[in-house]
Amino acid sequence: MIVMDAGPSRFQLRAAALIRHNDHILVHRAVMELFWSLPGGRVEAQESGAETLEREIREETGCTSRIGRLRFVIENFFTLGGRQMHEVGFYYDADLLTPLPFHETDIVHRSHDGGTELEFRWVRVEQAALDQLDLKPLPLIPLIENTPNTIAHLVYRD
Repeated sequence: MIVMDAGPSRFQLRAAALIRHNDHILVHRAVMELFWSLPGGRVEAQESGAETLEREIREETGCTSRIGRLRFVIENFFTLGGRQMHEVGFYYDADLLTPLPFHETDIVHRSHDGGTELEFRWVRVEQAALDQLDLKPLPLIPLIENTPNTIAHLVYRD
């Protein structure tokens, strides 16, 4: 994975997917975390963002996917486990070719990523529903709802 540690700080390159179904979007989290994010993972050396997503979706959900266009790039600055993080994320539209169950309020899939237990669920694409989940990074809602014709760039500092 493309990760660089510099003292107490870490840089990482991530790719994430906007997977939609019936006005809902798929989110996931590590079971021990309080916040949710869009499914994806760290980019490996010599791997494109789209290739990362195909691999991560297959590993974490068992589903095949079709990766669409790059929607936005987020430079995300946050603290995780006492460490200062700087993450650059590529966010793509994606479709699951093998569907997950659809339940509006339930966990629809659990898996393990290394030693981390993950859970996935569908959430309505509206500000109030996403706010209840503590979705990170936060400024995703306008970009999810208003499909731009160009790639949007955001800088988010938590």
